[in-house]
Amino acid sequence: MKLLLQPFKVLILCLIFATVSLLFNGGFFQLYRLHRDQNFLQSQIVAARGQITELSKQLKMAKDPIYMQHQALDNYDLVDERDLVFVFSEE
Repeated sequence: MKLLLQPFKVLILCLIFATVSLLFNGGFFQLYRLHRDQNFLQSQIVAARGQITELSKQLKMAKDPIYMQHQALDNYDLVDERDLVFVFSEE
């Protein structure tokens, strides 16, 4: 009964009981997992936003006919009508 008359000891006892209860219940582990998952999801959201920005830029450039012509010339080894093409024999 003396213990109940000392508020500081009651507070300590309640904190110990709450900690033990959370440990056995798995609350701390679940809280840690949720925090880790939140960080992982936030990093994925940031990466997805970066990809969206990059794809938006590429989409805007793809609508430009000059850019598309430049890409076709570079990526598919095409030539422009005004370009001279030299063909060398392998002999």
